[in-house]
Amino acid sequence: MLLQFSVNNFKSIKDTVTFSMATSSKDTNNAFSIRKYELLNSAILYGANASGKSNFLRAMAFMGRLVLNKDKIIQSADTLPHYPFKLSTETENASSTFEIVFFIDDIKYRYGFEVDETTVYTEWLFADEKGKEAKLFYREVGKEEYVNPIFKEGYGFFDKKNSKISISKNQLFIWKCDREDNAVISKGILHWFSRFNFIDGMDHQGYINYTMKQMENETFRNEIVKLIKTADIGIEDITLTEEDIPLDVLEKIPFPDEIKQEIIKDGGWKQVSLNTLHKKYDVHNHEVGNVVFELDDEESKGTRKFFKMSAPIINTLEEGKILMIDELDASLHPMMTRHLIKLFHDKNINTKNAQLIFATHDTNLLLNTLFRRDQIWLTEKDQFGVTDMYSLAQFKNVRPKEDFEKHYLQGKYGAVPYLGKFEF
Repeated sequence: MLLQFSVNNFKSIKDTVTFSMATSSKDTNNAFSIRKYELLNSAILYGANASGKSNFLRAMAFMGRLVLNKDKIIQSADTLPHYPFKLSTETENASSTFEIVFFIDDIKYRYGFEVDETTVYTEWLFADEKGKEAKLFYREVGKEEYVNPIFKEGYGFFDKKNSKISISKNQLFIWKCDREDNAVISKGILHWFSRFNFIDGMDHQGYINYTMKQMENETFRNEIVKLIKTADIGIEDITLTEEDIPLDVLEKIPFPDEIKQEIIKDGGWKQVSLNTLHKKYDVHNHEVGNVVFELDDEESKGTRKFFKMSAPIINTLEEGKILMIDELDASLHPMMTRHLIKLFHDKNINTKNAQLIFATHDTNLLLNTLFRRDQIWLTEKDQFGVTDMYSLAQFKNVRPKEDFEKHYLQGKYGAVPYLGKFEF
C-alpha cells in the first residue's frame, strides 16, 4: 500500500511536492487501516490543462520504471533517463530526487534516490517494523556510506574500512542487492514496484494486449463480462476468436523468406479479434437471438475504452495493487467513471485494499458523497511554469458537506484556468 510520494525537478515540478494517501481530515469512509495508519482507497487530481497533473503521475511511474530497471542500465557507460525542469537555469542541469513510503505487509519502508543522466548521487532505504525507523543502507557521492548488517543482501558489498558501497555510479544499489540469493527485502521491494502501475486513459490501445491475454483465462473473462454488463451498455458477452492468416497473405508480408518459413514451421500466424454479443429483437420487441459486433469497428469509443480498462482494474482489485490513470474520464460518461471509482470504495469488492490514483477534468465527480476532502488533490502552475500541488483538506474553511464542484469552478480552491479575452 502507498503512503506517500515526493519528487522534485521532474518536468514541470521544480520544487519538492509531496502527495499522501494518508487520511488528513475527520471525514469518514473510503479508507482502510494498517498498523496505526489510515490510508485512502483512492485520490483524484484536478487542475487546468498543462498544470502538472500528468507530470505528477508520470513522476511516480518514472520512479517505478527506474527501480525495475526497465531501461536496462547494465554497463557503466549506459545513460539514465532524466527529465529535469527546463525553465530555470537552477534546475536544467541539476539532479532529480524521488522518495516513496509504502507498506509491505506490516512493515513500512522509505526508499528514495537522487539521480541525473550519469550518476546516482544518493540512495537510501529505511524500514519501520514497530514504530521506529532503522537505516538499512545509505549512499552518497563523496561522503561516508553505510549498510546495516541486518540488511544481509547488501552487507557483502560494503567496504567497512572505507565506509563505501561497491557499486557503479550509474547503478541503483537495490538492483545489485536483488541479485543475491538471500535478497528477501530487495526482492520484496521490486515486487511491490511491479504492482505499482500506470496507464494513460487517452491511449487505451496501450493496454489492449494485456486485456486480450487475460481473456484467455475463463475465470478472469467471466469477471470482465460481469463488469461490462453492470455498465448497462447492451453487451451480453465478449468472445475472443482466433483465425489462421492464409498462407497467400503471409507470403505478401515483406519479411525475409527464412523468417516466413520459421513462422509457417511454427504453425503460422493467427489473427485475434474481439467480438461483443448483443440481443436481437423482432418487430414486437421479442427477443429472437443475438447479433455479433466487432469491438473495434462497431462499438463506441467509450465502450471500447471501458472494456480495455476492465482487465487492469479487475486485476488491481483482485490482487490489491496500486493503479494510476491519467485522464480516466476521457471518452467515458460521468456515470461510468463514477461506477469504476465506486469499485475501489466498496469494501465488499475491494477486499485487498487496492488503491486508485487518477487525473480528470470531469467536475461532475466532485461530490462530497463520492470523495472526502483529503482525497481531492489540485495542481496549479505559477507564472514561472512551476507546478504546485495541494489537497483540499489543507484548506481550513472547506466543510466536508459543501458543494465541491460549485466552489471549484468558482475558483475558491484555485487550480482553474485563467482565460484571457480573444479579439480579432
